[in-house]
Amino acid sequence: MDSWFTPHAGGLVVNDRPKLNLTRRGPRVLYPAVVSRNQEARRIDSLTGIRIVAAGSVFLSHSHIPSDVPGPIRTFMMSGYNGVTLFFTLSGFVLAWNYADRLTPPTRRAVWSFFVARFARIYPLYLAALLWALGPFLLAGTVSLGYLWPQVIAIQAWSADLIPAYNGPAWSISVEALLYACLPLLIFVLGPARRHPRFLFGIIVACVAVLAALAWWFTITGRADLPWTDRNSAHRWLYRTPVTRLGDFTVGICLALIVRQVRAREWIGTCAQLVGAAGIVVVMLTPSLLYSAWSWDVAYLVPTAMLLWGLAAAPRSWLGRALSTRPVVVLGEASYAFYLFHFLILDRLQFVGVDRRWEWVLVLLLQFAFTAVFSIGAHVAIELPAQRWLRSRLDRRPRPAVSDHERDDALEPSLSGSRT
Repeated sequence: MDSWFTPHAGGLVVNDRPKLNLTRRGPRVLYPAVVSRNQEARRIDSLTGIRIVAAGSVFLSHSHIPSDVPGPIRTFMMSGYNGVTLFFTLSGFVLAWNYADRLTPPTRRAVWSFFVARFARIYPLYLAALLWALGPFLLAGTVSLGYLWPQVIAIQAWSADLIPAYNGPAWSISVEALLYACLPLLIFVLGPARRHPRFLFGIIVACVAVLAALAWWFTITGRADLPWTDRNSAHRWLYRTPVTRLGDFTVGICLALIVRQVRAREWIGTCAQLVGAAGIVVVMLTPSLLYSAWSWDVAYLVPTAMLLWGLAAAPRSWLGRALSTRPVVVLGEASYAFYLFHFLILDRLQFVGVDRRWEWVLVLLLQFAFTAVFSIGAHVAIELPAQRWLRSRLDRRPRPAVSDHERDDALEPSLSGSRT
């Protein structure tokens, strides 16, 4: 076809040659027959692999950076907090890709199965990381029940007041919990727009516009300069609040629904990947945007959306293939464990007397490697067995036997989550 985009009704095209059919009302173009994705969701391994890139970015932002490190490198590493924007957007994409049909209509059985799958996905490893983080406080007898219980049930980010965290990065899991709770409703509300890509694109533009307006308002009112511990700061409301992160999540949902409806030319998707990736790097290297109201979300949301759409639209690009290699996919599958445990590992795996720059680079690589190996072990030994056990106990609906590569979330063999 000569057009850049071809509707494909959310399926795998069997015959990609449209036909002209003459009717009494005039000529009509009949688009190709499709295989419904209700039967099998197409795997996009690059969207699993990119999760370790997001987790690695957050890892860099929490790493020790010597004072003599060049400014651009320092700014780039400190900007790694942008990884959570990718997590939240990707989470919306993955869940819509795999659950949009299952939750249409949102029957009680389908909603229950979804919530069981998400609980089994995130909570066991979340609890394991929390117990590890609590160890020193339990030994010292300094655990505060007032601070503890919101973290046990993963709602610590729901309060306007900042709750001191035993495991810092775990705040984003409480954001994910609220996003998961909203998914069935969002799928229902977006139902009429599912087959109208232009309307879905309009929703994406509206989400970006609202987040941009909020960033502008926090900037001109001076709230962007408030410390992150202040309950009125831009950091508190644009970075850590579940309600504003609904924008990222909704953008991800709309992107998935667009990909299911519109087939793009390979080169269009490849260009979107390159522009999106370059945009993220440029923002990360811009000192004036570091810790700004714009950088807490919207400045990264636009290039992130382009990158994710490009990877889904052109999975055979060089970047898509690189992120789909087996080692990267394995790390992507373990990225949830990597994200949850990296802060705790960095806190305990410290090296003193590291003065030379090459020594610092070596230490950083060792810390990353140890965290990666530990995370793969936690993924295999804790995460996957706990998922299987909880789902077998809480969701007893009959289901066909599936292999590890045909689980609920086909974008991510280990069941997608975030982090997101």
